[in-house]
Amino acid sequence: MPAQYTGHDLQLLHYTLAPWMVGCFLDLLTQGILFCQFNNYLNWYKEDPLFLRTIVWILMLLNTVKCVDSCAVVWITFVDYFGDLEGAHLLNYVAWWQTGVPLMGACINFFCQLYFLYRLLVISKKHWIVYPVGLVVVFSWLAVVIATVFIKLQQNNPIQYWFAAHLSATFASDLLMTMSSAYFLLQSKKNSLRQTQTLIDTLIRLTWQSAAPAAVVATLNLILSQAVAQEFLISTIPNELLPKVYSIAMLWTINSRKNIRLVNASGKTSSSEGVSNPLSRGLARTGEVELGRIQVHKQTETVSHVEWQTRARESADDLKGDSSFYGRGGPAIIIEETTSSDRSDKVSRAV
Repeated sequence: MPAQYTGHDLQLLHYTLAPWMVGCFLDLLTQGILFCQFNNYLNWYKEDPLFLRTIVWILMLLNTVKCVDSCAVVWITFVDYFGDLEGAHLLNYVAWWQTGVPLMGACINFFCQLYFLYRLLVISKKHWIVYPVGLVVVFSWLAVVIATVFIKLQQNNPIQYWFAAHLSATFASDLLMTMSSAYFLLQSKKNSLRQTQTLIDTLIRLTWQSAAPAAVVATLNLILSQAVAQEFLISTIPNELLPKVYSIAMLWTINSRKNIRLVNASGKTSSSEGVSNPLSRGLARTGEVELGRIQVHKQTETVSHVEWQTRARESADDLKGDSSFYGRGGPAIIIEETTSSDRSDKVSRAV
């Protein structure tokens, strides 16, 4: 028989305890996505430097600990405190595994934003651009530290203000990093070769696509934390999701190097051979499939060229009265087909 909660107790159940369960479900879902990305990284980039591999391992460790904490919160709240609504609600202010959730998520956000700051430094090569954005990132993390202190002190008003400062700074830093990265990529696109322009366009799309989900979740978190009554914790849902979105964006950016290299290699091949390459029209395809398409396209072009040469030579022989069918046309076909195979081998090595 379901518990007969009414009025304020029912609101506490729906808007304070239930968000922890929804947040845990989203945490588990995104953790599975991260494990898939992590597996791809281990398989694709075995030759990466130790420093980068260590960063990826630390990121996965932090997210795994957070996922375990989310499961523990749900278990304690809905099993150990089953039927004790007031006690379960009080855990939000006295239990370290719940009061520390915002700080734990902010640490993951901070870790990912440091990576994107380094990426901005590599793209721009200007420290004076990175330092102001870095200050905003640090302020965002410090705001959560201060908010966590007020959570332990059970002072709701300062909590709301510092969370607003944290989320606003998070959104601002994301926007600054994204716009700065896109600007310097566009600047480098000027007076560049065609294959380089294709590569830069790919990087610009990647920059915006990796930043958009985190910006949306941070904005939703800010709205819910300020628009809903302070005793209700609906913002727990986007707050649980935000660190995972940052982590997915970071691993996606790291793993995208494979496709970017394929685009770069295909652009060079198209430029040297004068043939349109299907790789420049999509990144979601695998390297093996695209390599096969490049080879088929090359062979088709070569065979067409051979047939044209053969027919031209046969026409010339007919005009001369030469009745030989395999005179000069046959060897030409064999030579050209061999050239096609050689070119395919070159493309294979390039990709």
